[in-house]
Amino acid sequence: MAPVSQKMGKKSRVKTQKSGTGATASVSPKETLNLTSELLQKCSSPTPGPGKEWEEYVQIRSLVEKIRKKQKGLSVTFDGKREDYFPDLMKWASENGASVEGFEMVNFKEEGFGLRATRDIKAEELFLWVPRKLLMTVESAKNSVLGPLYSQDRILQAMGNITLAFHLLCERADPNSFWQPYIQTLPSEYDTPLYFEEDEVRYLQSTQAIHDVFSQYKNTARQYAYFYKVIQVKGIECIVSVFTEMSLKCDWNTSDFLSAQC
Repeated sequence: MAPVSQKMGKKSRVKTQKSGTGATASVSPKETLNLTSELLQKCSSPTPGPGKEWEEYVQIRSLVEKIRKKQKGLSVTFDGKREDYFPDLMKWASENGASVEGFEMVNFKEEGFGLRATRDIKAEELFLWVPRKLLMTVESAKNSVLGPLYSQDRILQAMGNITLAFHLLCERADPNSFWQPYIQTLPSEYDTPLYFEEDEVRYLQSTQAIHDVFSQYKNTARQYAYFYKVIQVKGIECIVSVFTEMSLKCDWNTSDFLSAQC
């Protein structure tokens, strides 16, 4: 296989922030706020009794879909594919002290992207290192534009993964972010149950996993509804216009990985 710099395609890509058009443009924040208030109330209710969980899930999902339609086109996206940005990622990593020799980034099909050695690596040999300054952490979140909100909100202080999701959302919306070369290579969606269609979730009803699926979906929806209201009240400029259910869901998944690296 050719070296990574020769494999990944064009490096020139333009960051775009899609704004709402048509029906989306006419939606007022009050409409979405009313829906999120209803969603928060629904998600804050006690766990339903046996046999009622599916009904609650469908109701929550219906509210989420209504919000998603109103927010269509508001999420920050990037042109091209993830792999188009890999050369910029490697250049950024190298310039900031990370190791970039002895391996290449490869798509392992079902397993997704990963690293493959380009030379023999001895047992216990250190071949990969990343300076802490390149990591997105709770500490870097506290020192960012998110700092004031973090200092005031106990949920952010208690839940590192939520803090990291917001940190990622803020930095994604900033074209001059230090982490932009990294953020551009992140997945835009995942294959976790949060992304399953309703019919796909239905197939899981007879499995032990279904209760975890219901719980995760409800918790994520509740967190979104809660923080949507907080952001609107606080007027956090970096994310007030791009904080969508889809963006939080994606960054919530990514933040679990970021939490593991800290």
